[in-house]
Amino acid sequence: MLKFLLLYCRPLVEAGRVYIGLSPLYHVNKGKKDWTYFITKSDFHAYVMEQFVKFHTLVSTVTKKKFTKSQIQSLIKYDEPYEEMLRVIADNYAIYPVLLEDILIARNYKFAKFKKFIESKYRFLTVYQQSKTTIVEGIAGPEEKKQTVILSQQLSDACAPLYPYIDESDKRYILDGKKIGLYELVRTFIESEPKNIDRAKGLGTMDARELAISTLDPKNRKLIRYTVDDIENEIKDMRRVNDDKFELIKAVDISQYEF
Repeated sequence: MLKFLLLYCRPLVEAGRVYIGLSPLYHVNKGKKDWTYFITKSDFHAYVMEQFVKFHTLVSTVTKKKFTKSQIQSLIKYDEPYEEMLRVIADNYAIYPVLLEDILIARNYKFAKFKKFIESKYRFLTVYQQSKTTIVEGIAGPEEKKQTVILSQQLSDACAPLYPYIDESDKRYILDGKKIGLYELVRTFIESEPKNIDRAKGLGTMDARELAISTLDPKNRKLIRYTVDDIENEIKDMRRVNDDKFELIKAVDISQYEF
């Protein structure tokens, strides 16, 4: 039908009267007959951010000031890659992620200060030196797993991409009255995503009510207006498809085939 309108109803297109309604890619079930729909992944991400800011309070330990909505959004958006990178490195080296972040924060401390910093926060960890190499050993994390962290050059090189995120951050934040690091802040945001999100399966699976709310309701819908440029692009595409078909069979002897 769209091809028909573009090719044979040009005056309608020129008058700006041909639109396509965008169907949702995701939806969140908020209760019986109460769904929230999202056209794109970025729309869903914006919704999660809006909900996070609505229900959480974030305070800087440096300025002692409360973060504004836009400041929280900018902070988390910028630091989301950091959470994944740190988590992957922590998994590779079998280190509790929060401990790894603390080690990186204190990486330039002299040994005595580094030892005091780590042991004061983790009561079951011991920091010592062996052949001029600093080692952190003991139990840490909610699962109380054994930790043996050797502050080697290899670990330092692996963590190098994380340094800009740490050095440019406040190091510590107060989220809802609890002091946490940057990793835990971003992790809390990620874990706040609704667990009842589903990938929409297309217009064909929607009933009339879902179609009306998600795609046709003027309050929610997103439309794309077609223009004369779309007509030209459609004609070019049809020509390309035809040319490809002829190109595909030009070397094939079809004289022996019956049609």
